[in-house]
Amino acid sequence: MIGSVLLFAIAGGMLQAGVFTPYEPLRFDLTPTEILEDCTNARKRAETDLAHIASLSAPSRTFDNTVWALDRALFDFYDATSGEAFLGEVSVSSSVRDAGHQCEVTISQFTVDLYSREDLAKAIDDFTAKRVTLRGEDARLLDKTLLDFKRSGWGLPAPKRREVRDIRKRLAQLEVDFNRNIAESNDYVLFNKDQLDGLSDGFIAKLARQGDQYKVGVDYPTYFPFMENARRADSRRLLELKFNDRASRTNIPLLQEALALRRKAARLLGYSNHADFAIEPNMARRADSAGAFLSRLRARLKSLSRDERSALLSLKSAMEGPSADKVIHAWDWRYYDHLLRKTKFDVDSELVREYFPTDLVVDQMLDVYQRLLGLKFRVMRSPLTWHPETTLYEITDAAGGELIGYFYTDLFPRDGKYGHAAAFTLVVGRRLTDGRRQRPVSAIVANLDKPSSGRPSLLSHDEVETLFHEFGHIMHQTLSKANYGRFSGSNVARDFMEAPSQMLENWVWDPVVLQSLSGHYRDRTKKLPRELLDKMLAAKNADIGLTTLRQIMFGEIDLDYHSANPPSDTTKAYGRFAEKISLVPMSAGTHPEASFGHLMGGYDAGYYGYLWSKVYAQDMFSVFQAQGVMNPTLGRRYREQILEQGSSRDEADSLQTFLGRPPQEDAFFKSIGL
Repeated sequence: MIGSVLLFAIAGGMLQAGVFTPYEPLRFDLTPTEILEDCTNARKRAETDLAHIASLSAPSRTFDNTVWALDRALFDFYDATSGEAFLGEVSVSSSVRDAGHQCEVTISQFTVDLYSREDLAKAIDDFTAKRVTLRGEDARLLDKTLLDFKRSGWGLPAPKRREVRDIRKRLAQLEVDFNRNIAESNDYVLFNKDQLDGLSDGFIAKLARQGDQYKVGVDYPTYFPFMENARRADSRRLLELKFNDRASRTNIPLLQEALALRRKAARLLGYSNHADFAIEPNMARRADSAGAFLSRLRARLKSLSRDERSALLSLKSAMEGPSADKVIHAWDWRYYDHLLRKTKFDVDSELVREYFPTDLVVDQMLDVYQRLLGLKFRVMRSPLTWHPETTLYEITDAAGGELIGYFYTDLFPRDGKYGHAAAFTLVVGRRLTDGRRQRPVSAIVANLDKPSSGRPSLLSHDEVETLFHEFGHIMHQTLSKANYGRFSGSNVARDFMEAPSQMLENWVWDPVVLQSLSGHYRDRTKKLPRELLDKMLAAKNADIGLTTLRQIMFGEIDLDYHSANPPSDTTKAYGRFAEKISLVPMSAGTHPEASFGHLMGGYDAGYYGYLWSKVYAQDMFSVFQAQGVMNPTLGRRYREQILEQGSSRDEADSLQTFLGRPPQEDAFFKSIGL
C-alpha cells in the first residue's frame, strides 16, 4: 500500500552534530508548535511562488515559467511539509501525531486551493493558447495540469467553483480524522488461559496481563495469529467483534458525510457520481468498466469458491460436531483456512514462521532486489530518525556507483503508529532548475512480530510476501527518473499503482529465492526443509477463490458507496455484499466499513485497482517466468521501462514496451489456478 503522505521534508533548527540526514531540511525532532509553524510558513512561501507565476504577462509565458513552475511550487511545498505530516503516522508522541495530522490537512487543502485559483488556471490557459509544440513528458505535464484544473471546477461559474473547493477542503479534514481514529484504536478482549486454547506458548508469553487474564488486542500482529489458531469459536467471535467494530462510533458519521460530499462535488463538476469522477484519470476510465471487470472475475470464480466453502464447512463439521451450523462466519474463515492448510497440505504455519527471522528475511530480501535491479544498498551510520528502531539505507547504482536515493525501514508496532504496512514517499525525486536531480527519500512502515525474550521477531510467509510488496513500492518511489513531481515514483494511475509491487510478490514463491530467505532462528544455516517448502507451494492457491472474492467484495462495496445512489445505511450495504459476494456473512453488531481505511485514504472508488493491477502484475511476471526470475538483464529492463518511468508516459505504453506485446489476462487466471 502507498502511504497517504505523499512526500516528506522539514525546515527547522540545527541538526545534532554527527547526525546524517538524507535531505538537509528534513527534521524529526520538532515540537507540535514547531510543526504547525513550519507548515504555515511553508504555505506562505508557496503562496509567494504561486503569486509570481500568476503575475506574469501572457506574452512572457513559457513552459518553464508557467507549467513547470507550477509543478515546482507544488512539490517544493510538499518537500517542505510532508515530514511533519509523516510524523502524524509514526511519532511516539500523541501531541506530535496530532500536529502532524493537522499539517497533512494543510497540505491537502493547499492543493485544493491551488487548483481552484482562477489566476493560475488562466495562466495555464494563456500558455496553452500560444500553441507551443511540446513533446513527451512536457506535453503530458501540460495535459495533466489542464485536466487537474478542469476536475477542480475550472469552467464552472465562480460560486460553484468555490463550493467544490470548500467541499474538497472539508474532505481533506474528514480523511485525516477517519484514518487517525483507526490508527489510535486500542480495543482489546480479556481472556482466561482456557479461552486461549490453540495459541502457542510463545504467543501467549507476549500478551500483557491483567490479573489472571490475558489482554488480546486488535493490532495486526496479534489479531491474525489469534484468529488462525484459537480453537474456541467463542473466543474468536469475541475478538472478531472488536476488530470489525474499530472506531465505529467516530468513523461512521465521518464516512457518511464524506460520501455525501463526494457525490455533491462530482455532480457540481458534471459527473453522475463520484466513482466516474475518481476513475476518469485511471486506466479503467469509467466506473462501469471497473464494475464489469469485477463481475467478469466473480463469474469465473463462482464454482471454485463454492467448492472451497464446502471444504471449509466439512472441516467445521468435523471439529464442532453435527450440531455445527452450516455457515463460515467472519470469525471462522481464517481459522478453517489455516486448518485446511495444516490438514490437506500439512503446512504448519508456526513451524514455517521459525524459518523466517525478520532480520534475516530483510537482509536477504534486499539482496534479491539488489541483484535483480542492479543496485547497491548501504546502511547509513548515525542517521536522522524518528525512532531508535528505524534504519536508513543509501541506494546506489551497482554498475556506475551513482547515488540514487535513500529509504528508511520502521518495521515494528507501537502505540499510535500507523497500523498497517505501507510505503511513504518522504522526498520526491525530480529534476531541479540547475539540472541536478533531487534524491528521493522513502520509508517502509510495517507492524511485524516484535522480538521477545529468547526469541527474535519471526514472520509468517504472508508477512514475507507483504514485505516484498511494500519494498516494491519503495523501489518504484526511489528509482524514478521522471523530470516532474507530478509523474515521479508511484504518482501513477491509481489502478496501476499496485502492479509493480504485486509483480514482485511472486519472488517469495520461487523455491530458490524462498530457500535463500530462510534460516531457522536457532541455527541460521538450517534452511526451510524442501519437504515443507513443497507443501507451501502446493498450498499456494488454497482458498484462492474465497480470498479473491473477498477482494472483489471490497471493490464492489467501494463502487457502490460512490455510485449515483449510494446506500443510506453503509453497514447494511456492507452486510449485503458480504453475504452475496464473499460467501462469509458480516457479523451482527459490527461495522467493518468504519475501519476500511482505503475508503478514506486515497483509494475511494479505486479499491478495484488492487485486482486490476494484479492482472498486469501477473502478465509482467510471466516474462520473468519465461526468462528467469533472477535474470539481471530482464531485471534492468523492468527497472528502466516500469520503475524509472513513473507516469512520465502513459502506463499502458510502459506495459507494452516492457512486455513487447499488448497486455493479456491469461497469466492472472493461470496464477490462481483457472
